Amino acid sequence: MKFNEMKYERPKLEDIKEKYESFKEKMENATSGQELVDTIKEFSKFEKEIGTAYSLVSVRHSIDTRDEFYKEENDYWDEVSPVMSNYYSELAKVILNSKYKDDVEREIGKHYLDLLECSLVIEEKAIPYLQKENNLISQYNNLIANSEIEFEGKTYTLTQMGPLLQDTDRERRKAAYNARWNFFKENMETIDKIYDDMVKVRHEMAVALGYKDYIEFRYKELSRTDYTREEVKNYREKILKNITPLVVELHKIQAEGLGIEDFKFYDKPIEFKDGTPRPMGDKDYIVEKAKHMYEELSKETGEFFNFMIDNDLMDLNAQPGKMGGGYCTSFDAYKAPFIFANFNGTKGDVEVVTHEAGHAFQNYMSQDKEIVEYIWPTYEACEIHSMSMEFLTWPWMKDFFENEDKFKFAHLKGAISFLPYGVTIDHFQHWVYENPTATPEERRKKFHEIEMLYQPDLDYDNEFLEKGGYWFTQGHVFSAPFYYIDYTLAQVLAFEYLIKSLEDPKKTLDEYITLCKAGGQESFFNLIEIGKLKNPMTTDVLDEIKPKLEKILKELKEKIS
Repeated sequence: MKFNEMKYERPKLEDIKEKYESFKEKMENATSGQELVDTIKEFSKFEKEIGTAYSLVSVRHSIDTRDEFYKEENDYWDEVSPVMSNYYSELAKVILNSKYKDDVEREIGKHYLDLLECSLVIEEKAIPYLQKENNLISQYNNLIANSEIEFEGKTYTLTQMGPLLQDTDRERRKAAYNARWNFFKENMETIDKIYDDMVKVRHEMAVALGYKDYIEFRYKELSRTDYTREEVKNYREKILKNITPLVVELHKIQAEGLGIEDFKFYDKPIEFKDGTPRPMGDKDYIVEKAKHMYEELSKETGEFFNFMIDNDLMDLNAQPGKMGGGYCTSFDAYKAPFIFANFNGTKGDVEVVTHEAGHAFQNYMSQDKEIVEYIWPTYEACEIHSMSMEFLTWPWMKDFFENEDKFKFAHLKGAISFLPYGVTIDHFQHWVYENPTATPEERRKKFHEIEMLYQPDLDYDNEFLEKGGYWFTQGHVFSAPFYYIDYTLAQVLAFEYLIKSLEDPKKTLDEYITLCKAGGQESFFNLIEIGKLKNPMTTDVLDEIKPKLEKILKELKEKIS
């Protein structure tokens, strides 16, 4: 079914409650393990229907935040989704306390029970806090989606400013950069208020539910069953030790290549004197080339991408009123993933059609899972599929860029350079929720202190940013707290797939597809093993891959020169 044919009808909360109570009663009165398992599978079908309704609203509101109908529906779901989470938690208690729990573990798996255990983090008293949190997230998202930036007599959204930030004329690039950040400076008071309210409501909720702080609550909410904040802290230190010095050196080499002595932050997007590689065509061109690429990559990826095209399951171009960023979600009742993006004429357009397609491919390959919790894995595992697909498609980059080696160099260097920034965001969020009474000014000051630890060569040449305002643009800080470390973990795992694919592409692709098919049926650490990868948290794989990445960069640089 095509996306615009997917019918949305608001489910009434009283009907949803009735359904949950019916399933709860059936589970409580089950007379055998098989009956309980069958009821869980039946419940999963219902969850797919409800999840699809929510996803349809979320996507259609993202595409046009000015559409009044879907704005109202989005507000409705902001209110009812926490209530539904509580219903789910109550149902999870029944399963976990059932005398047939062992049968569930045998038939469905221990990981399912672990996920149910994590869902108990939500209790009825959390509902008003979660509703307030959802409202604040929507406020931030709508502010960004409806941004208007005047530059050279034209009006741009934040996303549409992207190509201007990569202009080869340094003065014009700097002017665009300052215009972009002026938007955040002008809205500083509003954004500070939104985030301050977010931090307070999240902390108050965690304490009310009996947790030490929001960090402890959120780790459980994210279903992190393999590691704690201490392991994350140790991992950040590995990045600081291994990757930060490398990135500083790469920036020095970049500055020398560009002939810039006073290298600034707004120079980072310019990899070469003639600019950073841009795709040779527009959205239609990119999609057509991607179709060819995925058909050649494998039978499975070809079928997947044609399914996406045939059913209009991608909305790709940036436009006014559209929410910023990119994401992949799914309509599981239709067994269909969906890609949302904001193409703006930069190399990021191609990276999106590989990154978000990696998510979508995994979802497509996991749609045979009867248990809805097993379709998507936890977030850090999700990002392995997306970031790895970016590298597994390297052999086809010649179809998108005039100089594929320039793209590959910029892509790999950008991915390596991302790691210190990624842990900066994570470190900052841990500090924020360990210090929930800090003022907005104290937060900004602390952010700048942390970013200078991991990125010591930063020179913003912008007063607002020098005072710690950069995180204002990072939507994850507002809408998905503590998600960001997941990108860095997955990036290291994706580097492993890149290195392996250069040696044995077929074997590596087979390992990757096997991982995608596993969906979310195992925890993050176990999925790493299924994917034949080394764990960035528990091994010294960063030490192993660093010289190999440097070698790849050196070889690409020699080809370009």
